[in-house]
Amino acid sequence: MDENKISIYVAEDDPLSGKMMNITIKRIGFEFVGLGTNTDTAIEEVGELKPSLVLMDIDMPGTTDGIGAADIIYNRYKIPVIYVTANSEDSVFERALKTAPFGYIQKPVTRDTLRTVVQMGYTRHLLDMELKEKQEELASLNNALEIKVMERTREIEEKNKKLEIALLREKELNEFQSRIVTTISHEFRTPMTTILSSTEIMENLINNDKPKDKVFRHTNLIKTSVGELVELLNDILMIEKFDSGKYEVIKENTNLDEYFEQLKFKLEIGIGKNHTIDVHFQDAMGNISCDKKLFSQILNNILSNAFKYSEKGKTVHIDTKVHDEKFHFSVTDEGIGMSEETLSMIFDSFYRAKNVTNIEGTGMGLSILKKSVDMLQGEIKVTSKPGEGSTFFVVLPLE
Repeated sequence: MDENKISIYVAEDDPLSGKMMNITIKRIGFEFVGLGTNTDTAIEEVGELKPSLVLMDIDMPGTTDGIGAADIIYNRYKIPVIYVTANSEDSVFERALKTAPFGYIQKPVTRDTLRTVVQMGYTRHLLDMELKEKQEELASLNNALEIKVMERTREIEEKNKKLEIALLREKELNEFQSRIVTTISHEFRTPMTTILSSTEIMENLINNDKPKDKVFRHTNLIKTSVGELVELLNDILMIEKFDSGKYEVIKENTNLDEYFEQLKFKLEIGIGKNHTIDVHFQDAMGNISCDKKLFSQILNNILSNAFKYSEKGKTVHIDTKVHDEKFHFSVTDEGIGMSEETLSMIFDSFYRAKNVTNIEGTGMGLSILKKSVDMLQGEIKVTSKPGEGSTFFVVLPLE
């Protein structure tokens, strides 16, 4: 098949008309590539030969007529079809027109008419193909552009999100630093005043040869005040380590049975000596692998709060057990309790409830508690009602 010529396939059931079409096509300078005498053959051969164009007689025998065959050929192979017919009925013309043909020729066919209709039909076909190609190219460019826009939008959203996080982090840091300054200036004042006063009194006592027990009483006050300052600084440094990601979790095995046996003894002679302690320790709990410092921080923080915010003589209930490869620990007190508002904010750094202003504290203990539980990949839950006490539940993985 000559690629420079318009190649034509003829679908014509009259052999003589087909032969005349062959001669006319060649004389015009087109290439004749085949003749089909029924629509079934024509459809099959057009698919094999792939001509530039098909001349289709409308009144063709076969499974379908010429109009139906033309529709199949174009939809299946994208090869343009020009109708050639002796049928001049308006109904036939209107039906053919609905298939959007590339030309329509009434028999008898003249050379000039065939040349003009074929060239115009084929040119239209080429323009349609070029237009479709451009449309597909444009659609592809639009899709690519949409993808680029989506990617760019996503990048901007991610950058904005990171910026928001950074700004929020900076705001939290500024607030944190402000709270630190406020807390230090407030909490340091009392012990520093005590230390200053005690040193002045000690100077007077020593200069006046007063008894040593009076001097020692003030040295003990100084020691206590220094201890309070050290504890405050340690809490601040601990929170700073947590927030900056500088704290390194160091796991070691701790025997839970031995730990809680010793803890019970410490409570009875220490912070719990003025309260009733009700303990329920599960037997043979085994070992837990965790950071011992954080583990003790969690338990001591919960227990000290339970005793601190309960009146003397009240009962503090302590329960421990191991279940589903997890350690469960709960403490229930009969203290002052907390409101819904307080429960939503108790783990914020430096937050102190309105009903504890007369009880010593910096507002950092529960923040450290929550961060310690998170560092050990555990869970903590608190239930409480004003005047009815509080319960702290902690669950930690054994490994």
